[in-house]
Amino acid sequence: MPKSDKKMPIKKVRAVIYDVKNSRVYFLILHRILRWRGWEILKETLEKNETPLLALKRGIREETKIKNFKIIRIIPFSEKWEAIGKKFEIVASYLVLADKNQKISLKQRVLEHDDYQWVDKKTALKKLTWPKTKVLIKSLKISELKKLIKSNT
Repeated sequence: MPKSDKKMPIKKVRAVIYDVKNSRVYFLILHRILRWRGWEILKETLEKNETPLLALKRGIREETKIKNFKIIRIIPFSEKWEAIGKKFEIVASYLVLADKNQKISLKQRVLEHDDYQWVDKKTALKKLTWPKTKVLIKSLKISELKKLIKSNT
């Protein structure tokens, strides 16, 4: 690998997957076990020559097996960090609507997550591991999420 490639961040997309049932908003959070342990929202690494939107769709299908979902909008929230000697960057965050009654499977060739929960905003803020992810969830207005679901169904 050329030296210049070592400085390039690994690009990722993030999905805030949510649903509204009985006027309550629920967020899908995943319990990570690969490389670290804790709760997060779905992230996916972009493959070579892949757009953020294609990576998002692939990631949702691969990591949760959710078949029916709707991308509502992009969320203006990016993030950069360093871990395991590498640089990472969230290049796009998306708000994604999915029915929480759909079957979810976390089985993959390399197991990243061992559990999931649909939780309200307060519980998400309590359980999520990373402060910047909490900032993202905190920035979402419940009333707006409810309106978005009505206009997208």
